[in-house]
Amino acid sequence: MIASAQVEYWNRVADEKTFGHPLDVRLLARLTGAGARVLDCGCGYGRLARPIKEAGLDAMVGVDPSLEMARRARRAGMAVAVVDGTRLPFPDRAFDAALLFSVLTCVPRDEDQRAIVGELERVLRPGGVLYASDLVVQDDERNRRRYEAGVAGSAAESTAAGLAVYGVFRLEGAVFRHHEKAWIEELFSRFDPVERRDIEVTTMNGHPARAFQWIGRKSTVGIKAARA
Repeated sequence: MIASAQVEYWNRVADEKTFGHPLDVRLLARLTGAGARVLDCGCGYGRLARPIKEAGLDAMVGVDPSLEMARRARRAGMAVAVVDGTRLPFPDRAFDAALLFSVLTCVPRDEDQRAIVGELERVLRPGGVLYASDLVVQDDERNRRRYEAGVAGSAAESTAAGLAVYGVFRLEGAVFRHHEKAWIEELFSRFDPVERRDIEVTTMNGHPARAFQWIGRKSTVGIKAARA
């Protein structure tokens, strides 16, 4: 379940923040083909809609827990559903590709991240593409202080809430997370990897940061085994 405090934060800042993770639309188009059905999970204000449409992948739907973010995206012409929790309002195998850009940073608990990725696996067709982009654990002093404060600040409370993970920190009333690469590999382990990238981005608050992009396909092994 996505905490209400997280949703309240995004509603409050919906018209202020901008996101800068780059989308390789040529790669996505090559992996999916023209006319692909694309889900932007945690679409925010819909910034990826334009490059997706320009690439010919214009059957696109967004979902986001923030009503104000969804309103901003709709003003830009994007179809957006507001979701409460991690369950997606779509049938199995409904999409050819799913984008997960700057979302995991906003979902600090392991179990919620697993639930989101599990839902994306459900709604993707066999062989469908998952394209994720997010922040890794940073090594600068400012972030190290934040991580250490996040772990030590209230250890018992953090452990009970599933937040006692290095890389979790609090900011402006919300909780965020930067990720160890080993966790990302575990989180996406049910997908077949296509490409992994290390990139540099600018955060929504204007700081340079190290990030990753992970592109994979929904495995068809189980499908083939069931038919055998």
